[in-house]
Amino acid sequence: MRIQIVEDEGVVALDIRKHLESSGYTVTGSHASGENAIEAFAKEAPDLVLMDIRLQGEMDGIQAAQFIKENYNVPVIILTAYADEKTLERAKFIEPFGYIIKPFEERELRTNIEMALFRHKLEKKLQDSEERYRTFFQDDLSADFVADSTGALLACNRSFLEYFRFDSERAAIGTNFKDRFQSEEQAAQFCRDLLNRGRLELYELELLRRDNKKISLLANVVADKNENNDLHEIKGYLIDISKRKELEQQLRQSQKLEAIGRLAGGVAHDFNNILTVILGYTTILNEKIKTEDSAMVSEISGIEEAANRASSLTRQLLAFSRRQILKPKNIHVNDLVRNLERMISRLITEEITIHKYFNASPDTAWVDPGQLEQVVMNLMVNARDALPHGGNIIFKTENCTLRETVPSPMGSIPPDNYVCLVVQDSGIGIEPQNIKMIFEPFFTTKEEERGTGLGLSTVYGIVKQSNGFVQVESEPGKGTTFRIFLPLTVMKAEHEEKAAPQSSIWGTETVMVVEDEESLRLLAKRILELYGYKVIITGSPEDALRIAQKKGINIDVLITDMIMPNIGGKELAERFSLYRPEVKIIYMSGYPQKGKVYQNSIRIDHLYYPFIAKPFSPEQFVRIVRQVLDGDENPDE
Repeated sequence: MRIQIVEDEGVVALDIRKHLESSGYTVTGSHASGENAIEAFAKEAPDLVLMDIRLQGEMDGIQAAQFIKENYNVPVIILTAYADEKTLERAKFIEPFGYIIKPFEERELRTNIEMALFRHKLEKKLQDSEERYRTFFQDDLSADFVADSTGALLACNRSFLEYFRFDSERAAIGTNFKDRFQSEEQAAQFCRDLLNRGRLELYELELLRRDNKKISLLANVVADKNENNDLHEIKGYLIDISKRKELEQQLRQSQKLEAIGRLAGGVAHDFNNILTVILGYTTILNEKIKTEDSAMVSEISGIEEAANRASSLTRQLLAFSRRQILKPKNIHVNDLVRNLERMISRLITEEITIHKYFNASPDTAWVDPGQLEQVVMNLMVNARDALPHGGNIIFKTENCTLRETVPSPMGSIPPDNYVCLVVQDSGIGIEPQNIKMIFEPFFTTKEEERGTGLGLSTVYGIVKQSNGFVQVESEPGKGTTFRIFLPLTVMKAEHEEKAAPQSSIWGTETVMVVEDEESLRLLAKRILELYGYKVIITGSPEDALRIAQKKGINIDVLITDMIMPNIGGKELAERFSLYRPEVKIIYMSGYPQKGKVYQNSIRIDHLYYPFIAKPFSPEQFVRIVRQVLDGDENPDE
């Protein structure tokens, strides 16, 4: 053990050295002044110092001991012939590890040295432990804090400062933790819960940062009580769960929209059955009397027009439920938008200025051009309605490369390359509480008779069915920005093909129609018979299978509804083909729950089948039947 001696009397210093060396200690050096001892300290590196108070030079022993304690953290034992009250008070200030009055016994010296070294060793362990705790406390990713019984902060770590936007620990200490609550009642409830339970585990809180923005937290807090069972301190740590809450909200909203979509699709399915019957019989009536009674033709046309408007409404519902018929192809998004400029100009009033930027290059995307046009028009109408007193609309296309997932109302947008359509207005904006509802069918903040509430829900459905995403940002009084993300394709855009001349749709083949809606079943029979076909109808898939097993009954094509009780259309077709493999299959539905629908075909399990979408006109219906009978298994091509 290495010991430094600081003693102004040489004889005394020599005597102390002899005592130390005889006890097995190593003396690093002997100095008559505090200045010399400090100057040699780093080189000698002693483990303990024996310090006289009266020394040569300007610095006395207490001052030298204070310097050594503060700068080297080495224990100091005071050796002095003075024990007056004033000296003792000064010595207490430096907290020496021993105070020996000269003259002293060798045993006393050694005992003091060993006790000092032992005490210093314990204090070093304690200091190391405290430092480990402080480092852990400061580096902890959760927001750790200690507050007194009133809520005033006594200590906090860096994460706490970051969570609540404090500039420094000094700025945070002394502020009241209760001030972070949104109301006094919430703070009081927190305190009641803490006092009643003693500790709060996984306690959810929504507090305010210094900029008054909310932060969602998971708290673990302990009430530290004194011997009288009164609250002494509050200790705890907080975990930021704002991101998790946001994702949970997105999931709930997505599930809500899914449920509404299923409901909308179901309504559209039943409504389409009714409209198909209305439009079908209207067309038949028109054909019968168009040369006989012009007034009657006009009235029937009124019915047909109303039915077509209703059909448009069901298409919007199906768009939201992502079950409408799409005919996607590779298109140039810039060209599509430019072609809409004239139509857009008719929608926009003179008080509104449109700024157009076509920056996307490349700009090809795999979408149904007609549906994308509807998305653009709906967003432009929405932007126009947000500017009742005029303003600016920025409409642009751009390329977006996402390298990490980004949140959206449709869930997270995955990393990829996208063509983005951006519609930004400087209008009235959307209130925060309404943002999560704007894509719901029939939700609108517009005045009565100014909107159906289907515009943005249609945008949502079309974009999602096209494998795209929608993002919306809005601030009341400053405006709204919608961003449509469409996956970028590298194939060349397709060009419109000229329509082939129409062939005759009459026939004499036998068609089986399986449809559980009686009025629709009878309409299909009526239409087919008008064009010369033989028809077998049934409302039950089980009856259809029994007929398929009977010999002597010729069937050339089976038309089956996709949604029926007990046995669906796909299962019926599979089982029917076991008995009649030569019979061609056509699916029919107003709301197919399985498969991806195109214009006149449906893809199920990677295979394409002919498809008739409800509502349909008699000519449409018969033409698809004719095409399939003539060997065209994919009428879309």
